[in-house]
Amino acid sequence: MSIQPINISAVSRSIKLRRDLKSQSECHDLTLSALGNAAARETFLTATPHMAAIWTDLFRSMTAPGSELRWRGDGPGIGRDARIAYSSLLGRYMARTYLTEQEGVQVLVPLDVAKRWLQRTPYVIEKDPPSRGFEADWIGVDGSRLVIVEAKGSFDEGYRTWKGPNSRPQILETAIAQAERTAVFACHPRRKLPAKRWAIASRWGTENNQCEPTLLAWDPEEEKLGEDDYQALAKVLRQADLDAVMRGLGHLEVEQVLGTTELSEHVPRDLRIRVGDQSLERGFTAIAGQFGVRPLRSEEDFGQIQLLRELNLSYAVASLSSRYFMTVTREHRWLDEEGTDSERSASRAGLTVVWPEDGEDVALAE
Repeated sequence: MSIQPINISAVSRSIKLRRDLKSQSECHDLTLSALGNAAARETFLTATPHMAAIWTDLFRSMTAPGSELRWRGDGPGIGRDARIAYSSLLGRYMARTYLTEQEGVQVLVPLDVAKRWLQRTPYVIEKDPPSRGFEADWIGVDGSRLVIVEAKGSFDEGYRTWKGPNSRPQILETAIAQAERTAVFACHPRRKLPAKRWAIASRWGTENNQCEPTLLAWDPEEEKLGEDDYQALAKVLRQADLDAVMRGLGHLEVEQVLGTTELSEHVPRDLRIRVGDQSLERGFTAIAGQFGVRPLRSEEDFGQIQLLRELNLSYAVASLSSRYFMTVTREHRWLDEEGTDSERSASRAGLTVVWPEDGEDVALAE
């Protein structure tokens, strides 16, 4: 699904994309709201609520003015260790955005989460061949294939290896090796399953280094995955994704009532929220910001928002559609709904994130 930017200067930022590593880079646009939605999902999936402060102002405190996705000054973090940490995190956000927006990837589950969910199935994730090297970041699916992805971020100021053609920075070589050594096996009988392997490397551009913001995408040809294996793995990985998002939003208790709730009913503690003039679909909602992530379960919880406004703190509202969650969970049916974007909101795979304007009201919808 390609992004249709509303206003390039206000909503989108451009990067240089080398999709075929044998060719020169081409200009590619992505919306900050789509990037923010991907960052939100990654935060919930990886249980890192303290990282919510990075994206809950829609990256505005980090991005430089202009049409490129360029960071202010020398970029986030002071010192090599901090810059490596920020690079890794931002690299994951960039890769998730690119793959879900442009390459049809539906679900990306962190490797450790996927391993736990596959424990009671006839599938297992292992290194192939066994080694001491790191594995890939995510296991997921697109519309017909198993997907294995390693994402990297870098503040490397090199020129030739990022510009191409026929050149690769070392960080991409490392990502390729991690993706290649990660494998999913069926156990009975034991066989290695074909997978679409992606290695994605993104490089910062900053006001000071004037390097081109660049994204490199590597994906060799792959064999077709059998339909039975695909359906079995897709079911598990989609549920793992939604369960982790629900946990990240702070609504773990919802799973306890699923067995007694009809699909046509709404689930206790799902709310219909209004942000300014925008009404969100009924769902499981939280606010996120410098304070982490706090669930909204009843009208009483909305007092927190008034306090944030008084303190002039930025925050985002995130909501996972209860209809979406219940359909995937109870009917095991993927809802292939087109994402939506505006300057201050984005909806993807059941998750809506809204960045309220200053003074904009957030309340229960009538």
